[in-house]
Amino acid sequence: MDIFKILFLIAVIITVVSSSVIIKNTKKPEPLLPDNPDSIDEDEDEEENKPPEPPKKKKLISFLPFNAGTVSLFAGIILNIILGMIDTEFKKAFILMALTLVFEYIFMCFYHTYGKKLLKFCAKTLAVLSVLEITVFNFPSYHLWFGDYQQKTLDFSECSVEIGEADIDTDANTVHIKGKKEVVLTFPELNTKTGTIHANIEYLKNTEHVKTVIDIADETHADYRYDIAKTDIIKGQENSEYIPCEFSGEVSKFRIKFTGYNESDEFIIKSVTLNEVIPFEISWLRIGIIGILAVLAYSVCCLESFKAPFRQKRKLCNIIFYGTTVICCVLAFLVVNKELGRNVTIKDHLKLTYGNQITQELVDAFENGQVSLLDEPDEAIKEIENPYDWSQRNENGGSFAWDHLYYNGKYYSYYGIAPVLLVYLPYHMITGYYCSTNLSIMVFSIIGMIFLTLAYTQFLKKFFKDTPAGIAVAGHIIIMSACGIWYSVGRNIFYEISMSSGFMFVAIGTYFLLSSNVVSSGKLSYVKTALSSLFLAIAVLCRPTLAVYCICACVYFAYGFFKKDNIIINKDGEAVSKPVKKTAFLICAIVPFAVLGGFQMWYNYIRFGSPIDFGIQYSLTINDFTHSQYHTIFVIIGLFNYIFAPPAFSPEYPFITTPFSKFEANGYYFSDFGNTSGIIFLAFPVIAYIFSRKALKKLPDRKSRIKSLLLVGLPCVVMPFIIICSIWESGYAVRYTADFSWQIIIGAYAILFYLYSKTENETKKDFVRRFMAVSMVCAVVINGIQIFNFTFPESDYPALCYELEKMIAFWK
Repeated sequence: MDIFKILFLIAVIITVVSSSVIIKNTKKPEPLLPDNPDSIDEDEDEEENKPPEPPKKKKLISFLPFNAGTVSLFAGIILNIILGMIDTEFKKAFILMALTLVFEYIFMCFYHTYGKKLLKFCAKTLAVLSVLEITVFNFPSYHLWFGDYQQKTLDFSECSVEIGEADIDTDANTVHIKGKKEVVLTFPELNTKTGTIHANIEYLKNTEHVKTVIDIADETHADYRYDIAKTDIIKGQENSEYIPCEFSGEVSKFRIKFTGYNESDEFIIKSVTLNEVIPFEISWLRIGIIGILAVLAYSVCCLESFKAPFRQKRKLCNIIFYGTTVICCVLAFLVVNKELGRNVTIKDHLKLTYGNQITQELVDAFENGQVSLLDEPDEAIKEIENPYDWSQRNENGGSFAWDHLYYNGKYYSYYGIAPVLLVYLPYHMITGYYCSTNLSIMVFSIIGMIFLTLAYTQFLKKFFKDTPAGIAVAGHIIIMSACGIWYSVGRNIFYEISMSSGFMFVAIGTYFLLSSNVVSSGKLSYVKTALSSLFLAIAVLCRPTLAVYCICACVYFAYGFFKKDNIIINKDGEAVSKPVKKTAFLICAIVPFAVLGGFQMWYNYIRFGSPIDFGIQYSLTINDFTHSQYHTIFVIIGLFNYIFAPPAFSPEYPFITTPFSKFEANGYYFSDFGNTSGIIFLAFPVIAYIFSRKALKKLPDRKSRIKSLLLVGLPCVVMPFIIICSIWESGYAVRYTADFSWQIIIGAYAILFYLYSKTENETKKDFVRRFMAVSMVCAVVINGIQIFNFTFPESDYPALCYELEKMIAFWK
């Protein structure tokens, strides 16, 4: 064992011992006044007539007592800093241990000053995570610690190219490989005990990654064991070059295979070294994610401030709500920015001279004063007996516009025109460029998430203000993780324009509806009622499916219309009852629906001769919607996959997947790229629906039950069910989850929060808090990994996928 291994072990021991001693021995601050006033000395009674002294202020930070624990902690900091300056395989581990001790000292100083339990928990969590990071999570780095392994660099002049073509430079001892054809390098008898293999590669041109496979014969098998070790070596990922090996005894036969992924790939094998130590790789992201989730879960379960009602801790909740929302918005920006590509910037996307069916073709048509698209259909398509039959179009050989509507010899667009009229057309008229699909989807999604947070806040404020702050925080993180909009952020094509814009306007409309007090007590806001009606109506012009939520709004408006009193707080703070202005309310509630609904019907009529015909059946896609028939099994497929499909867990990348089930339906059912788990597994609180009957029974009267069924059952159960069932014709697409996911979750919260408020059993309350904490962690992990896999396919983003892989599969 060399000197640096010994120093590393000493540093680990000092770090662990110092952390334990500091955390264990640091005490809460002493109270500024004695707990028992009777214990005051009699001499102090003489001073009772003196004016009271101002209360002592605590210093921002008090240094910990100077003892053996503090000395060992500072010794550990100094030792790790010095060793971290030396370039060894332990360098990053030393840096981590130094930072851990520094932050532990800071946490415990604050704990010594303020006595907050959370600070002590943070220190413990950091200590545990650091130890895990340098031990368990860097398991491969210990691979050569036990055993007699001699480092050896293979000589390419001694190898032969068994398969493929490669240029071997014997002077530089390198191998130059081009293309994606497999190259097999066979070496003579090694007779070397092998624990690791390090292939150092230089990437040329646009090469991103190289597949590497090893065949060997060891003392357990005289002939080759094929594909016994393999890895994908990623550009810019140093540790991907190392392969830890579990061979028995000495390796006799040895050959290594290199394969590019594209014909244009080109790379140089600079060296292949056996038994080189795998460097420690510290994942700061892994530490951060696990640490934040652990602190949040602890806060939800254990902190008294998080057990207090939302109404008392509204400021704290809002800080966390808005902080979480900002993080989501930043992530959406980073995802879209990554998808733009290396050679395309956001600035480039502000000056596009091309677009798609929505961002360009509809814009050009409207600017030309027509509702049909400018492109004229090929004459050949007019000669087809059934142009909606994909096979007949292919047999004909003529060109046709994919996923456009073909009606009476003209092309039209099925997709909603609200984004065109509100964003894409004005942008083109002002700038002369076409608006970016990627950037507009990002903006729609970000605004939608912001208003979803505002709507969730109003939901708590109006109906569940006594819900514990911790449960409210966990609920917000769950709904932001499982709201469904991430699948539009993750794939920026024109289909997602309607999804993201519809999501945004429904969220805005919901916020104004809840804050208008139409269905809750308080001053009725006519302006917010009108805004709610306006934005929900615009949502239908983005995506016709969302008309179901306008039906819900109409029911709510009817409820508001029959409200007897409008409660207003006067200048003296007294609640004053005033009658609802029926006419003004009706105008605010109905006019936006009527105007925009009438506009959509007019738009339908001038295109297809019917105000209720949106034209979907005229689509030129892979299915003929004019002849498609309803089959119940297709509805069941949608219901199962969107609601009940369980995730499958695997120790291999991509770790969490969801098999898509078609129930062996003997018919054509379309399923788009990518899928996700059912909402029950993405947001565990959804199981609260099984307690719906119990919640209804606890309501005081029949009127309250009917109101609850309308307020919760209609938008959160009935309408999502209708949307999912209506998808039978178009098939499964993961982007559709943005239409109904967060609505289903809100309904489950209504049941769960209400039942929580009605129980006096502290054991049950504690169970709900822990359940929400676990659900929050699972929502982030299960949603996060599946969203990542959908957004960044391994074939297109090998480096990013490797980052996720090494963060989870630490044993590789």
